[in-house]
Amino acid sequence: MKITYLASSIIPSRSANSIHVMKMCQAFAKNGHEVALIVPNRKDEIEQGVDDVYEFYGVERCFRIERVRWYDVKGRDHLFGLLAALKAKGLKPDIVYSRAIAGAYFAAKLGLPSIFESHAPAYYSGKVSERFFMALSKSASLKKLVVITHSLKEYHEQHYPHTKPKIQVAPDGADFVIQDFQHKPSNTNRVFKVGYVGHLYKGRGIDIIIRLAEDCPWAEFHLVGGNSEDLQFWKNNTTLVNLHFHGFVPHAQTIKLLTGFDALLAPYQYSVSTAAGNDTVKWMSPLKIFEYMSTGIPVIASDLPVLREVLHHERNALLCPPNDILAWKSSLEMLKDNPELGSNIAKNALADFLRNYTWQARTSNVLE
Repeated sequence: MKITYLASSIIPSRSANSIHVMKMCQAFAKNGHEVALIVPNRKDEIEQGVDDVYEFYGVERCFRIERVRWYDVKGRDHLFGLLAALKAKGLKPDIVYSRAIAGAYFAAKLGLPSIFESHAPAYYSGKVSERFFMALSKSASLKKLVVITHSLKEYHEQHYPHTKPKIQVAPDGADFVIQDFQHKPSNTNRVFKVGYVGHLYKGRGIDIIIRLAEDCPWAEFHLVGGNSEDLQFWKNNTTLVNLHFHGFVPHAQTIKLLTGFDALLAPYQYSVSTAAGNDTVKWMSPLKIFEYMSTGIPVIASDLPVLREVLHHERNALLCPPNDILAWKSSLEMLKDNPELGSNIAKNALADFLRNYTWQARTSNVLE
């Protein structure tokens, strides 16, 4: 099958959406499809110093990337959608897969069979995008609406009831990289290492990690990721010797860091900001969770409804009330003092991941 993927992501960049797009394209291609990714040529915004885009994301060169001109004018996202759809039509795909509302709308208007993937309600992208989505949702060319959580599915069924027959829930995913899994509990003679990978935005629970570092001097806390501004802010607010900020690391290298920890944290709070400033806590399906599950390292995460769609307390993770520092501390102590518990939840998480959440499994499911 010929698949054309439309995305407004900046590639290469540090954004989670760009990782998602590149991993999905790789998975489609590895499942035997011919894939072309169409993205805007946003030269002034791309990550500098990247010689090989595929290597930067840790993906194979098994699909091609096509770029269309990006006009820095009002309505540029919608203009990109039109240009991307026109380019897609020229490629004569069997299906257009899109994360860009305008791209999906114009592709459908051009009569191209389309799948649109939604990560948040359309109004997050503005009133024009909301109107585009309404028209798209009623188009015969829209074959499927993919959403990342059951919460988002319920939202669409409530506000766009006509989409119900087309909706499919597909949580995010990750690559499987560990060939021989055997969780090695922390040796009691060395420091217990705790890891966090991701942005340092508001709502990501960085203040929780700092408080844990204060209360758990027996552990080392390593935070990987964040832009320079956020890094400087948090560094200025702590001088703890057992708290280490590593800054941005290319996605292809983060998995090596993850597998060196004894526990992994996902302390999302009751409000979680994106780079655009939207609160995504009701809809999110964080890449981090699935990457964590793929490592064979025990995970401690926030007890939030969207995360409970994937994580189950004391079976494949330990779940804590987002801002209950005593619960987070107790969970860390449980993993340190009870290696068998950590090993069991890590094995269960890996089994769940392999069964349901690899990128290749995801792409197979959305094309069913």
